[in-house]
Amino acid sequence: MAQAPISNIAADGHSPVVSVVLPCLNEEDALPICVEKIRKAFAEHNIDGEIVVCDNGSTDRSVEVAEGLGVRVVHQPERGYGNAYLKGFSEARGKYFIMADADDTYDFALIPKFLAKLNEGYDFVTGSRYSEKGSANITWLHRYVGNPLLTLGLNTLFGTPYTDVYCGYRAFTREAYARIQPVSPGMEFNLELAINAHLAGLKYTEIGIILAPRIGESKLSTFRDGWRSLRMMILYCPNKVFIIPGIALFALGMLIHGVVIYGLAHQPGRHVFEIGSVAGIVLSVVGVQTLLLGLHAKTYSWSRRFDPNQNFLRKFYQTFKLEGGLFLGASMTLAGVVIFGIMAWKWLKSGVEPMGNLGWASFAGTMIIIGLSITFSSVFISAMSITKSSETSAIDRKSSTN
Repeated sequence: MAQAPISNIAADGHSPVVSVVLPCLNEEDALPICVEKIRKAFAEHNIDGEIVVCDNGSTDRSVEVAEGLGVRVVHQPERGYGNAYLKGFSEARGKYFIMADADDTYDFALIPKFLAKLNEGYDFVTGSRYSEKGSANITWLHRYVGNPLLTLGLNTLFGTPYTDVYCGYRAFTREAYARIQPVSPGMEFNLELAINAHLAGLKYTEIGIILAPRIGESKLSTFRDGWRSLRMMILYCPNKVFIIPGIALFALGMLIHGVVIYGLAHQPGRHVFEIGSVAGIVLSVVGVQTLLLGLHAKTYSWSRRFDPNQNFLRKFYQTFKLEGGLFLGASMTLAGVVIFGIMAWKWLKSGVEPMGNLGWASFAGTMIIIGLSITFSSVFISAMSITKSSETSAIDRKSSTN
């Protein structure tokens, strides 16, 4: 679970305006440079700020260096880029949060520019290494393939206008962070911030930045972190990824079943049963499985995020009962078994003569598979509905008293 920010009042009663949080994993060479640049920005623009270094299990002299520089050092033993930020932000005391890497790739002289955007009324300000041709020091694969594809995917799925969703130089208010509620432990933390800022209805914008060469070794794992980011986008956008395709596949499968059963499509001298029956089964079953997966994904998105269709889910979980799902699944399964039974009886009665149109057989098989899928999924959905129903009841009670 996300670690909520603690009180921004220090023991001495002082609460800084700005907290710059730097995750740190073996950054002993770059840390002094970053701290010096941040302090210079604070001094030149009269900014009341603090620097929070979150050590993520460094094996070099990073902690010793940071403590020698007089900055606040907190420790996160659980490895992960996101985990380091979750701990760092939970300890930050500022009204505004600024996140940046501790490898000297970001220009800390831009801190006042980020703060100016927040003072203009923006809740979430993110840097962009592409808007002003500042991406020259991004590795070729990430510069031309990884980042652009992830940005395009996010913009397509969520309707966002980002140009660089993986920039790690950002600023947001303490209240915005509380609404974003990030929980991701790894590099996908950056993507989660961008998604949730949009889904939470925050006012956000981008600032062009130029990425400098990093000091030290990169911690990014191209394919692992890329897949985790793609997985997050899929889970957070169930309608376009699961629900709509599932409905389309199921409807097409049922249509094909109808065509096969009633012999509406023929080729000269040959019925299209073989191809049509297989296609009907596959499309119908995959469609229902995709729909069920979409319902699970919507519940996951709702439980952790800001699913815009949560009213539908709230009503669904208030009315859904395990018995209803089991009844529906059992009814469909029984219908398929009955159809098979009738066909078997007719086949035996005919003296086991070859049967003509076997479209009903493929339809019966589809009913049995879908029925069993609904039956087993109902158990899982029911388990989720117990928690969600109690949560929504509490929300409704709270709303009625306001």
